[in-house]
Amino acid sequence: MRLLLSLILGLLWSQNVSADDVLGKLNLKATTGAAPGYVDDAGCGTCHSDKFESYQHVGMAQSLRRPEIARPMERFGEVFYHAPSQRHYQMDKTAAGLVFKRWQQDEDGSRFNEFSVDVDWILGSGNRARSYLFQTDWGQLYQLPLGWYSESASWGMSPGFESAQHPGVQRQVKRQCLFCHNAFPEVEAGSDHVARPHRFPEQMPQGTGCQRCHGPGAAHIRTVLNGGDQQAIRRAITNPARLPPLERDSVCFQCHMLPAVSLAGLRRFEQPDYAFRPGQALSEYLVHMDIIEPNRPVEERFEINHHGYRLWRSDCYQKSAGALGCVSCHDPHVKPESAAFREQVGGVCADCHAQEQLDRVHGERKAANTCVSCHMPTRRTQDVINVTMTDHRIARGPFDHEALVAPVLPHEPEIVDAQPLSFGHPPQGSEAALYRAASTVRTLAYPDAVSALKNILVQQQPEPLAPYLILLDGQLQTQQFKEAEKTAHFVRAQGHNDPLVMERQAVALMEQGEIEPAIALLRQRLAQEETDMAHFNLGVALVGAGKPKEARKHLEKALELQPMLAKAYKYLGLIARAQQHHQQAAQHFTQALTIEPDNPDIYQALLAELRSLQEPQSYNLWLRRAQRFSAEPERFASLKPMTEAE
Repeated sequence: MRLLLSLILGLLWSQNVSADDVLGKLNLKATTGAAPGYVDDAGCGTCHSDKFESYQHVGMAQSLRRPEIARPMERFGEVFYHAPSQRHYQMDKTAAGLVFKRWQQDEDGSRFNEFSVDVDWILGSGNRARSYLFQTDWGQLYQLPLGWYSESASWGMSPGFESAQHPGVQRQVKRQCLFCHNAFPEVEAGSDHVARPHRFPEQMPQGTGCQRCHGPGAAHIRTVLNGGDQQAIRRAITNPARLPPLERDSVCFQCHMLPAVSLAGLRRFEQPDYAFRPGQALSEYLVHMDIIEPNRPVEERFEINHHGYRLWRSDCYQKSAGALGCVSCHDPHVKPESAAFREQVGGVCADCHAQEQLDRVHGERKAANTCVSCHMPTRRTQDVINVTMTDHRIARGPFDHEALVAPVLPHEPEIVDAQPLSFGHPPQGSEAALYRAASTVRTLAYPDAVSALKNILVQQQPEPLAPYLILLDGQLQTQQFKEAEKTAHFVRAQGHNDPLVMERQAVALMEQGEIEPAIALLRQRLAQEETDMAHFNLGVALVGAGKPKEARKHLEKALELQPMLAKAYKYLGLIARAQQHHQQAAQHFTQALTIEPDNPDIYQALLAELRSLQEPQSYNLWLRRAQRFSAEPERFASLKPMTEAE
């Protein structure tokens, strides 16, 4: 059934196949954009049907799915209450599909700040957990805060949404996020570069398919159909098992090597997001950063995406001289059955550890399937606290197995140092210092880090645009607006007249009160490339210039592209207020609160409008809500209820 469905999808995808392309015999079409040469994975199943069919049951193949074809496992309709943010959540299943709902409740149970949206994608196989995404008409993806956890068969907050103040419905899913959850989509060449908007087509591959490990398949299939010899057929595709150890493990590590989610590494500055190909060393594409925490030894740091990292840190891996790798134990085409798989892995251990040695050390306690149980124990992950995973760091123990899986509280790492991971050929010397500084600023922008990155860029003056964009964003986040203006001017003088640099420069000018130059730059930026934030920033600048009619047009366009832009509703409310349209202003502020239900500035603006409208009942209701639900309840503590006489 899955094969038939894939072939149908392949047929639909290939309606525009060129008549002279031999791929048309299989109703396939090769991608031509940012990731050229890929085909629908159904083409792989034509010759490799057994592997293709078995792979559909592997978690990687189910890493991204449309709700209608995802494997059912959730209990839809249940209400989950998140006490820290005082919000209720529900994932409901209707005839039309999945619907996410979120609301808050007054003391009497009445709902307010209600928000709902259709779920467009399910992220994750559900072997451990699932998250849910919605996609805007413009192609942006956003993660929803509610997740499903399979071990406990229960709903909970997705990772990063556990605290009282969390991203809500505004956490954007970027290309580097989806990189490990899906095959490469068909998008325009150049659209995956660092300065381009993070947009995805409506039709995408569903799951991490064959070609993320074997490379683009079009040339391979063409060679087969054109009658190429066996050697030519093999040269046209990558078999990871035949690669040298570094490149072999890089195939797995492209997604399963993440030393620290709290300080994610950077793509090589010259690399676009969809550039990695099997056969490369991962360090040619990505610079991972390894962190040091003062009160947590590196051996005790265990996260959900630590399969490759923990294996790499094992003595067995380091001393095997490349003999040991992921595929030594795992057949990526087959979902393992636990007991048989553990026994199989025990056999791999015996390849290096002589039987007499195992007998001498373990005696009668040893059994063929206990190597993994004792030396790779199941542990609770520290970043996704509702999940337990096999720890791939092969260690001696002994372990307190109950303690390893015991519940833990969310942990915010205290990072005292970070260095490029020494897997492969990482940058050295001054280049390493640049990546270290850029990674720090992108994740933890604070003034000293921003200044350090600036000094390095002044000294090195690298050609790629990426580190300068990171510096610009860091300067804007730390309110170094004059410095950001200078940086943007310098970057543009070097020939990087990118629309995003122009926009950053305009924001820096606007924050310094230079409204007209900012407007001119933003108009230039929009003439080159239309984005939600470019429209929003121009709308804000036009508000400052006293041009409300034009400002409204750009703010409404920003919302058309990005409906979750609460601050655009806020500025529309400010325009309506200035024009004495208090009812309309109140509606805009209320709409903004459905997106950001804890924003104290929006609560304050709404209360001002309700007072202007002389609506004491509504004013008092929203005052109580502000005092209870806003992120800064103390701001409203001294405000008195409005009386009928006022």
